[in-house]
Amino acid sequence: MWTTIGHDNVAASLQRAFSEGRLAHAYLLAGPRHLGKMTMALDLARLVNCRGETPPCGECDQCARITQGLHADVQVVAIEAMEADKARRRVTIGIEQVRELLRAVSLKPYEGRYRVCIFDGAEHLTEEASNALLKTLEEPPEQVILVLLTTNVESLLATIVSRCQRLDLRPLDLSLVAGELKSRYGADDERAEEIARLSSGRIGWAFLAMSQPELLETRSATLEAIETAVHGGLEGRFSYANGLASQAAADRDLARQTLELWVEWWRDVMVVKVGAPELVANLSKIDGFCAASDALSQAQVVGAIGAVQEARVNLERNVNPRLALEGLMLALPRL
Repeated sequence: MWTTIGHDNVAASLQRAFSEGRLAHAYLLAGPRHLGKMTMALDLARLVNCRGETPPCGECDQCARITQGLHADVQVVAIEAMEADKARRRVTIGIEQVRELLRAVSLKPYEGRYRVCIFDGAEHLTEEASNALLKTLEEPPEQVILVLLTTNVESLLATIVSRCQRLDLRPLDLSLVAGELKSRYGADDERAEEIARLSSGRIGWAFLAMSQPELLETRSATLEAIETAVHGGLEGRFSYANGLASQAAADRDLARQTLELWVEWWRDVMVVKVGAPELVANLSKIDGFCAASDALSQAQVVGAIGAVQEARVNLERNVNPRLALEGLMLALPRL
């Protein structure tokens, strides 16, 4: 029983490869955050270690231990704090983490058929860690499957990508997301459709929004701050940029999420501009999108989206956050 919601083509491909004995030694699961990549990776681990008649059964001891995070042969490597600054949130997957894992995969499976090693956030591998992992990908041990999860394939070494079988996970149909919210959480039609629209097809985010109402409150406050900055003068914009730069210095991942909302804000302006307001994700903010659409040309909106994307890339490249964000504020059109 696959626990992954949607992505039926990817699940069917893995099931078929397993049945025919042609599983790859390494997979790259790519797609936006909260889309189900980790769930798919754990389903793959259950598939190859299941002892039931129809793997993954979800009920045998192997499946149960993997689900509970207790299986000795299924390991997850995630980002950790940089040694120089433990006060910061986790930002990289370092060489020592990879070396420790590679020592483990050199051994035969302890309790299952396969060792499954999952790299959660493979885009955060340091250069040293990437090179160490590459050596294993070039000469993979038997009975080992490596699974790399990423939101940004371009940030990975091309040689790593080429040695993995890439599986892209796409946003789900909003009606499927809404249906799951109704069946799992008892959401009424209006609530389910609102959160499904806000999720942009990311089922994991929709589940979080249902279980953590404060997530929607934080999102709304962030969108209001974005709108204030867009409509403000340079002084107000620079003040906003400095605040976001401070956030990026303490928690770069949270700053990235804020810039994702910037892209979403301008995307909603664009769909209003092209005459498709029914496609607006953040319906509660539609008055602001209409005002921006009336004041700007389509080229200016496209330019704004490009400027935000450039700022995101600059943060990924470790450009000084304040410079990157002040550059964004200068590049945005004035309303």
